[in-house]
Amino acid sequence: MKKNIIFLIILSCSFIEGDKLKTEYEDWFSSYIKDVKVGYNYYSIKKVLNHYEVKEKAVLKLKMLGQDKELITFTDVKLDKNLKTIEFSFELKTDVQVKAKGEVKNNKLIVELEGTNMPKTKRTYELKNEFYLPQSWWAVILLGKEPPKEMDVYDPTNFVLGSAKSEKLGIIETEYNGKIVKALAYRTNMFGAQTTIYIYNGRIIKVESPFNITLISEPMEKATKIGEEKLDVLLMFAIKPEGSFNPEKDTILILQLDSLKGNLVLDFGAQSLLEKNNSSAKIKIVKQNLSILNEKDTIIPDSIKIYLKPDEFAQSDHPRIRKLAYEITKDKKTNLEKARAIMYWVWTNLEKKPTVSVPNAIEVLDMGYGDCNEHSVLYTALARAAGVPTDIVVGLIYENGRYYYHAWNASYINGKWIWIDPVFGQFPANVGHLMLQRGSIDKQAEIMGVVGKLSIKVLSVN
Repeated sequence: MKKNIIFLIILSCSFIEGDKLKTEYEDWFSSYIKDVKVGYNYYSIKKVLNHYEVKEKAVLKLKMLGQDKELITFTDVKLDKNLKTIEFSFELKTDVQVKAKGEVKNNKLIVELEGTNMPKTKRTYELKNEFYLPQSWWAVILLGKEPPKEMDVYDPTNFVLGSAKSEKLGIIETEYNGKIVKALAYRTNMFGAQTTIYIYNGRIIKVESPFNITLISEPMEKATKIGEEKLDVLLMFAIKPEGSFNPEKDTILILQLDSLKGNLVLDFGAQSLLEKNNSSAKIKIVKQNLSILNEKDTIIPDSIKIYLKPDEFAQSDHPRIRKLAYEITKDKKTNLEKARAIMYWVWTNLEKKPTVSVPNAIEVLDMGYGDCNEHSVLYTALARAAGVPTDIVVGLIYENGRYYYHAWNASYINGKWIWIDPVFGQFPANVGHLMLQRGSIDKQAEIMGVVGKLSIKVLSVN
């Protein structure tokens, strides 16, 4: 789930207003989480002939389960003379390198992706509203154009196009540089996550975003200076539920979820939705009984066959993936046996190591290590190549009294979606898994609205 944190930090410096600029604008920001500095952003706008060039560099230095991690992103956006976004490029440098390049043509956004051991792929999105990247939205306001109340925004860290809304809150008192100032405030909402920005004397002074992230406008010398203290973001955003249970022994769990936001999937596989209103839900999670499955494979419905197809990240049609899947499953007769063998191979052959990446299966094979995202994408590719319909599940896992953000798998076996966790070698997964969404990496943005806000209460266990 670390990619969502990356997205929010990048997004959080993207909504400001100021005086009209003719040729150039430049700003520096320090990124803080709970008063601990974690990075900085550089942002500039330049007028070149009949268009504008927007550039942003973002640097983050954090810990993940005790290991130091550095993340650097570069974003370039081109606006035409009417301040419409016409093309962009994005580069992410972490444990691996990922690049995206996009352009707008005929109300369509065409995006090319490529990365370390990731072949170039192309996606086309239909645009329903005026299109922005977070960085170009910022520029449009700075250059004096009235911002739209609703827009299509592309998130390059999750490779997803979504809708965002903004509203002008008016003049609000806020603290800046040790004093109270009256600043113009705006609030934006994207994927259920809100960001509030404050403008004073025509420049942004502060951004308050989810995850207790705050960006402060500061001089370059101060912004680029990062101390030795680093926050462990995975531990910081863990959720302590009300009540407890034993995920290894308990087989039925009923939970109350509160402060729900966004487009969530709460009824799938081992999890069923019992009750739901606007912001809360009651769910039931069971440890699935594999003994009730048919011994022989059943016919896969046409509606499920989509989960046999490759995508940019789970390249199930790649010769290396197909060969490995065959070697793992060549003596297995049923999809149940194949899925179990693939899970065991991924569990035993990938080193468990916190990783900041946008993983694809071939890249994970070459690295030989990763966390839940890397395990789940490799399992997905291998299972699909072996003829087992498989999807990725994103949500939380319960360990040592707390819930942590996590990803695992669901495989369609003899008419049922069975939860499987190749990180922990669980087949099926235990009741400590709480699902919030399903799908590839582009679906992870859907849970941003609950990260850092979700509360969980254990109602009953069995």
